[in-house]
Amino acid sequence: MNSFKTDNNWILNDKSGLSLGTEFGLVCGICAGHVKATMIVDFKKRWLKQFGIPSTNWRKIAQKHLNDLPFAEPSAIMALLTTLFDKVPQLIKDRQDPKTLQIAEAFAWCCYSIWQCGSAFPSFPENYAEYLCSELFKMDRQPEADLIAGMLVADIKVGRGQCGFNKLILADPQAVRDSERRIHEGQFEFYLNAQEKYDEYLCYLQEQPEFKAEWAAIKTAFPKQTNKPDILHRTLLQERNWERGPGAQFDTLPSRFQSVFDLFCWKYFLWGMRGDEPLLMKPSVVFTPLGTSIFIPGYLSFDAKRDLNFSAINKIHKARGIRRQGTGFSESRQKFISMEKRAKALNAEALRLGFRGDDRYQFITEKLGLASTGDYRQIRKLLQKSNKSKID
Repeated sequence: MNSFKTDNNWILNDKSGLSLGTEFGLVCGICAGHVKATMIVDFKKRWLKQFGIPSTNWRKIAQKHLNDLPFAEPSAIMALLTTLFDKVPQLIKDRQDPKTLQIAEAFAWCCYSIWQCGSAFPSFPENYAEYLCSELFKMDRQPEADLIAGMLVADIKVGRGQCGFNKLILADPQAVRDSERRIHEGQFEFYLNAQEKYDEYLCYLQEQPEFKAEWAAIKTAFPKQTNKPDILHRTLLQERNWERGPGAQFDTLPSRFQSVFDLFCWKYFLWGMRGDEPLLMKPSVVFTPLGTSIFIPGYLSFDAKRDLNFSAINKIHKARGIRRQGTGFSESRQKFISMEKRAKALNAEALRLGFRGDDRYQFITEKLGLASTGDYRQIRKLLQKSNKSKID
């Protein structure tokens, strides 16, 4: 009996030999076929298992889990889950059409993304879920709903939640949630071994007369903007620093303050101010929907071997689920993919020439330059794989 791991438990194959992952894979192709009765009946059952929560008293367990998510809005997400488990199964049963089931599956995957963590899906998974949920119950849907649903479920790798090259099922969602919790609490030090470098610079900054004088001058010039209990933030830098928005603006008082404050933060490597307390930039490691971002502040004399906790960084980066790579692994897979393509082309040529059965396999074997042993399992495997996704 095979199995695969979800967030909270292992899902075993049922008596029919189809795992839950296989059922999800079957759902991916329903737009061209018919809605299976078992898919309708088992929708709630399948997804409760995927979430790792029992059918009895699921609300209490779900609420506790949502309350522990760092960036979640439990009430809003609970409303989505209630719709998913209580209303959608009946809708599927009433409609019994492939489009409805496909959008329902996509809606469920968005909810599951929220359930795992808040950082693995485009911002924000709840926005996608709310949109799909709204469109799901309509008779005349926007075409974008079908497009999104198709992108999410059309090529999900059986049992693994592989969506294109990315993942809908994380290998270690708890590691991502732990990382999110540290970010939420500002505990970036977890990934930093050289804490003394940060402490040293912060000490210099706090004792810097020029820093104090300039902050006092800013408070005098902008008393309303600086007299706030909340943290004052500099303008955020976008990914890779390519898109910078309009930049510094001086046409209004708030924009003039922000431009002056951004320059002040740049001068001292700050991400903001809390009252008179400077908030110094810290080295940070952030799990994002598209990868792991490592930020090293400009003031830090960086030693790659000593300053960062690469064991912790590697754990959070691998939480998405990444297969091993390197010269041996990658070259081997690329060679196999190339052989798959050649085998597919040779198979077509063999059929054109009238070869059938073992004669066809023998023809392909000889053209590929492989040893002929009469055992054609490798050739059959190449032909079978050539029609499937190469990303596993």
